[in-house]
Amino acid sequence: MHFQVQVKMSVLLIVLLLGSGAFVHAEEGGGRERIVEHLEFLGYQCEPFHQGVKVTHPSKIGFLLVPLKDGIMVQAAFAGIESQSQSSSVSSTDDDPSRLSIINSLNQRASVSRFFWAETGELVIRASVLGAYDKRRFSTFMQAWEKDGQTLGQSYQHLRPYLK
Repeated sequence: MHFQVQVKMSVLLIVLLLGSGAFVHAEEGGGRERIVEHLEFLGYQCEPFHQGVKVTHPSKIGFLLVPLKDGIMVQAAFAGIESQSQSSSVSSTDDDPSRLSIINSLNQRASVSRFFWAETGELVIRASVLGAYDKRRFSTFMQAWEKDGQTLGQSYQHLRPYLK
């Protein structure tokens, strides 16, 4: 089954992280540029986005790449719906056992990524690579990230009720 969901970058999360000082400028020695070149070699299109890089691909999950103090973080967010708590009119993503069961299953099968529901209802997939850029290590990371994305695609039928 072909998995196609419009990826929505989570600007709110980015702004919150930028405000926390978690981001730094590109690594000395051209690490960010080498990562972008590597991604472009893999068929991704890269464009600057705030202090990170917006990364898209015609057939793979798009993501935001953000340099961290000691590495990089990649993150994709998918528009979701907030579940309604039965005991109040306040929206919550923590009150639905089925929703949490899906995330637990995804996290158990993931290699490098972590899946979670944002407070706004978005489904977020996030992974980090620590240390300086190394071609072989980054290749291995990207293969695992893409495999985790395929795992997400295989779970789409279970996620559909929670995504916009």
